Amino acid sequence: MKSNLLPPINRYPETEAFWDAANDNRLMLRHCPACQETSWYPRTHCPLCGAEKTEWLQASGRGSIYSFSIVRAARRPTAAAVVALPEGPSMTAVVVDSDVHAMRIGDPVVLRFLQAEGGQQVPAFTTVAAEQARQYSQRALAAAREVPGLPDLPAGFAWRGAAVVGAGNMGSGIATALIAAGLRVCLIDREEAALQRARDTVAGNLESLAKRGRLPEGLAPLDEMLRTSTRMADVAGANLIIEAVWESMALKKTVFGELDRHADADALLATNTSTLDIDEIARSTARPESVLGLHFFSPAHVMGLLELVRGERTRADFVAAGLDLGRRMRKTTVVVGVCHGFVGNRLFIARDREAVRLLYEGALPEQIDRVLTEFGLPMGTFDLADMGGGIELGYRARQDRGEVEPVGDRLFLAGRLGQRTGKGFYRYEPGKRRPLPDPEVTQIIEAVSREMGIERRRFTDDELRERLILPMINEGAKLVEEGMVLRASDIDVVWQKGFGWPDWKGGPMYHADRLGLAAVHERLLALQERHGERFRPAELLRVLAAQGRTFTGELAADTAAA
Repeated sequence: MKSNLLPPINRYPETEAFWDAANDNRLMLRHCPACQETSWYPRTHCPLCGAEKTEWLQASGRGSIYSFSIVRAARRPTAAAVVALPEGPSMTAVVVDSDVHAMRIGDPVVLRFLQAEGGQQVPAFTTVAAEQARQYSQRALAAAREVPGLPDLPAGFAWRGAAVVGAGNMGSGIATALIAAGLRVCLIDREEAALQRARDTVAGNLESLAKRGRLPEGLAPLDEMLRTSTRMADVAGANLIIEAVWESMALKKTVFGELDRHADADALLATNTSTLDIDEIARSTARPESVLGLHFFSPAHVMGLLELVRGERTRADFVAAGLDLGRRMRKTTVVVGVCHGFVGNRLFIARDREAVRLLYEGALPEQIDRVLTEFGLPMGTFDLADMGGGIELGYRARQDRGEVEPVGDRLFLAGRLGQRTGKGFYRYEPGKRRPLPDPEVTQIIEAVSREMGIERRRFTDDELRERLILPMINEGAKLVEEGMVLRASDIDVVWQKGFGWPDWKGGPMYHADRLGLAAVHERLLALQERHGERFRPAELLRVLAAQGRTFTGELAADTAAA
């Protein structure tokens, strides 16, 4: 892995063996026969007694934290540390890609080399807990690919072509992903202007992918791979049709009713909904067995996750075809069941609703987001909302449902729509994306608290982390209990690939196992008593805790290498 922390390495003749070993992920030390001491100083003479000759000794690759300081400005979790090696010496290094905010003096660490400018490998360390989580993450990813009970696709099966209905940002991204996978696409929208914007967007997306070497060789020109139309009848001939219109049940049902009239009999009909009931959408057609969900994550041509939502009547061969499509697009495809928000968004909604309640009670966006990023997530709740237009999307979704959320509603009505308007939950300097706390937002939040009769109070980071993360674990337990996933580890895969949960922390269900399910159950009970029924532990969580079992079982078994 490449690090932006390390300058180019100067190599000297007497240090060649050290650097050559580092390129083979081995740490070499110097042992002095004269004083019987070992050092990590790579030169020929002994820095301890001055002897002119020392011998190379390969280190075990393990150590423990003697002291450390977190590098808060680093782009990845990093701590400058002094690591005590079992061979005797201590060495100054960095600890990376681990939960440095939870690290303690004496914690065990293992080698994890970084790549400096020029390609030279440089010794660094990571925690044993992080390495175990990474190994689990690899096993969880492999397990997610196994979906029992599916037939093989017919001999000679091929995608004749694809149609994407809806030429917004998501439709453009999906069209890009399909073209990059070698499928010809017909992009359909009611407005010619939207189609022209989408064509320009797809062209730009493909150019960007080409620069990164992510397009297949010999891909035909865009004019051959993409056509546009305002006529739904032009889905004919495609055996893959993906709807990507606005997140409205009524609109989607109308679209699928039209698709039912025009699509070929063998076409797979997919909806890109992120939360809505696939089965209800399927019932707007005369062929619900052909309907499934293909929930792309935005931007669709970049993000590596695809939730394949299997409806109650979806035929197994269509599920198999959906998995084939995911492989062709080089996406991690996880099969999930039909429920509000499926897997990723169901946990996301549970966490974000609690984040808003914490605003009412006394927390501020910057504190909540800092707790989440220090926990290991790439962005916090409110920073993400500002980046992705969440204030406007949330407001319009609540309008459709007749719901109110006073903080978000007031931000929307004040024109605070996020980064694109220079202000949302945070304010932004012109041309910059760094979120800055805004007193105006604090005033809005405090006014809402007063009107709701809530006395604001201070929160510790531990309190915030518990109330943000435990609801996610509880929702995950409910998903397993309801049969919405094939295995608990699939939830972790979704959160790693779709939401940036770090592989060095495994995922929500792995994290629950590390906390101990009995402890998680106990804390949820305490939160339920204090804050209400939304914290009631899932029945499965209670059962597993009582039996001393875990969610992730053998997949999370620690290995000797860790």
